[in-house]
Amino acid sequence: MDYIIETENLTKRYGTATVVDKVNLHVPKGKIYGLLGRNGAGKTTLMKILFGLYKADKGRILINGSPAAIRSPHDAIDYGISMVHQHFVLVGNLTITENIILGHEPRKGILLDRGKARQKVDALIRRYHFDLNPESRIENLSVGEKQRVEILKALYNESSIILLDEPTAVLTPQEVQELFAMLRQLKKDGRTIIIITHKLKETLAIADNITILRRGENIASLPAAQA
Repeated sequence: MDYIIETENLTKRYGTATVVDKVNLHVPKGKIYGLLGRNGAGKTTLMKILFGLYKADKGRILINGSPAAIRSPHDAIDYGISMVHQHFVLVGNLTITENIILGHEPRKGILLDRGKARQKVDALIRRYHFDLNPESRIENLSVGEKQRVEILKALYNESSIILLDEPTAVLTPQEVQELFAMLRQLKKDGRTIIIITHKLKETLAIADNITILRRGENIASLPAAQA
């Protein structure tokens, strides 16, 4: 099978506590992968290692079969990985477009090429039917709309791997269905999605494969249809 991201014996300790304990993941390319477990199971820590926010004490990460040196979120983005955090990282008084391009502003000489940025953001909104106005300010958006902006940031960066930390925790049932429709479209386009969650029913409704963590250990990895 073609794995886009793998971990080998990934381990993270805080003092005497082992939060991630020799975890091996094999995430198929172009699939939706559920990382399931109770609060404190090590799910978010593991994903923050993949995104370069934390450094593993042991083990290694492979992207498309080759070892990856991910020491920061900038490195992760260079490897095609983006993360949508449970608590969104957005600037409330800026517009959707300004938030999406922040830190990745297209230039025309020394000047910001705002037209090019707006054109790319517009195209992504239309393609994925996000129903957003690029000039709306973040502070005026609903929770579900803010989440779409975070996903748009990943798409703007042309990420092939998108990590979602508890993406349904703050959504209404209708927004959950809209999110799942978006994720299926991203999968159809060849992107790989990893969802961190503790909700078994939702995981089985959207994921192709799942891994279950308990106390930092991988206790099972299997196709969702067999769970």
